[in-house]
Amino acid sequence: MPLKKLFTKREMESIYSGANSAIWHSHQHARNHAKKATREEDFVATLVTDGVPIVEQRWRDLLRSKGISLRVSGVFCHGHPQVGFGKPYPRIELADLLVVYHHIGRQKTFSRAMLIQAKTSSDGTLLLKPNDLQLKLYSNWPPFEFVTGGLQKGMRDFGKNVSGSRYALVLNTKKFPEEIDWPDQCPWAESPSIRRLEVTQSFARVLGNMLLSKDGRPCSLERPRSDWSKTIKELMEVTGKKTYRRTNIGRGDTPRESRSIGDLANDRVLYCAGDLSTDSKANWLAKSPSMPLLERTFRSLPDESAEDQIVPPFLNDEFEEDGARGISTLLIETHDPEG
Repeated sequence: MPLKKLFTKREMESIYSGANSAIWHSHQHARNHAKKATREEDFVATLVTDGVPIVEQRWRDLLRSKGISLRVSGVFCHGHPQVGFGKPYPRIELADLLVVYHHIGRQKTFSRAMLIQAKTSSDGTLLLKPNDLQLKLYSNWPPFEFVTGGLQKGMRDFGKNVSGSRYALVLNTKKFPEEIDWPDQCPWAESPSIRRLEVTQSFARVLGNMLLSKDGRPCSLERPRSDWSKTIKELMEVTGKKTYRRTNIGRGDTPRESRSIGDLANDRVLYCAGDLSTDSKANWLAKSPSMPLLERTFRSLPDESAEDQIVPPFLNDEFEEDGARGISTLLIETHDPEG
């Protein structure tokens, strides 16, 4: 059952405000810790690390009151995978961020996903160049293929992908919430894919609406048939194989399969907060119609007490150039044992 049927309007607003809090704190973290000018990738990095435990904390009790358990996870990468399309076959980054929502119910499992391209702005607008290649991809979604990132070769066609892709404008000036005049006083906001980008609603509402199944493009990760579903599944599997570095905000090379649960002191790449069930994991997995998405795509998380299980960073330059790259991912998972 979509969660939107369980909440009152007031409770939905609490969901939006919780996401807003996480975005604001992660945004401030990026600005306060950047050694140089804060870039789009810095804001994405802190959103999927520092923002994870905050949004989980703000959503947890409300969902628990409805019998829903929650886990939020994030991983950061940048610059890949790249895609090529049309002629003269330009190569551009697919997206800065992949947001995935995955729900497991007693009888039904469903997922939604969205690709986000982030741009910084000081006034809530940004005029792109007339021949901007990213805009051409996001506004038309012509057939394309991956040229880096370790994904399978071959052309892919997403068709009309309005609900599956979005621009996000990120405030590039330091302000307190009461000084921000963007929607919901949020330093991130969505924009339609048009040449003059302009904020329309807060990114907090985008995240909240994905949780409520009111936004994002449905995808099937159990039995993917469409190019859209196959690509989302493949992106997550590739992301689970790599490490990341974001030295501008003090993030060093770390394995993507290590784990930090609500502990911001550990610079580990895969940040997880929350638990999908009060049952033991072994018993719950045995009863579930499907394995949780984190374990299935990012593989089994190592035991935090067993240091020898942590995968070391890849240092092979040739592998870094031609191998699996992954994509920054914010993964929201819910479990309803009764619904």
